[in-house]
Amino acid sequence: MVRNITKALLVFAVICSSFGLSAKSYITGGLGLQFDLGSLGDTIATDGLDSSTNYKATATDGTTGVLPRRAIIPENRLLSLQHTTMGLISAKTSGAMTGLTLSLGYEQDFGKAFFWRVNAHYTRKVMGGETNAKFAGQTFYDITWDYHALQVPVNVGIKMSVTEDTSFYIGAGVHYFNGGWSLAGSNRLSDVHNALSALPPTTPGLNTILGLVADGTDPSANWEKTTFQVSGVAPNWLLGAQTKISDKGSLYMEVETLFSFKYGIAHPRSAGGAVGLAPSVAYPQVLGGNQYRFGYKHEI
Repeated sequence: MVRNITKALLVFAVICSSFGLSAKSYITGGLGLQFDLGSLGDTIATDGLDSSTNYKATATDGTTGVLPRRAIIPENRLLSLQHTTMGLISAKTSGAMTGLTLSLGYEQDFGKAFFWRVNAHYTRKVMGGETNAKFAGQTFYDITWDYHALQVPVNVGIKMSVTEDTSFYIGAGVHYFNGGWSLAGSNRLSDVHNALSALPPTTPGLNTILGLVADGTDPSANWEKTTFQVSGVAPNWLLGAQTKISDKGSLYMEVETLFSFKYGIAHPRSAGGAVGLAPSVAYPQVLGGNQYRFGYKHEI
């Protein structure tokens, strides 16, 4: 269905151009931001990612059982460890990833109030997604997330003039997407647990700390590098405003929502990653989201 809509929009755009229905044509360029890349903010900050393996645990009432290990340790857990251990464990966190978007495109008016346009948006992570933790000054957890995506939307919409120079516009369409995210680094929390287990049982607070560091991957995930890459077609829509600043130039501000989503397959490289997750692991790749952009349109 999405592919049929794509073909219809492209044919429509060609017809508009061929029969001279356009009133004005523009080239466009802009910059923007996209927040919480990959919808991984909760995973990085508060949820983490469970491993497929377990460890033995004992409840406060003495009941024994098992709990899942953590392939990804959430940042709030590491900060809790920092304050619980009085700095013996230290953490540096940066939260969810934020991306910078570069946008280039072509736009053409037709009829009295309609337009069609095609753009290429390239997004790359510029901040966030970096977590580091040390035990007695030695790094045991160091994870860096990365993200990139190319999206090529084709939109058809309507412009509504507010004044002679200013108008609002809304449109919808479909887009091609290609990209994914990756994570690289090491998770050696189990080594910290082993080191603390060697301390005398009478050490104050030892049992509490051991409980907090008992769920690291086993074996440790050393120098992991897991990369997901997907492509596909999905719908999108946009809302924006533009105002003239010269005879042929206009500034615009807009938000575009892209529903890019597909399951990706990656192959962990470390023993801890392969055992803790799977030799071939599937994970949803959410390349879509809201992109907030501003830029310049030049009439040609």
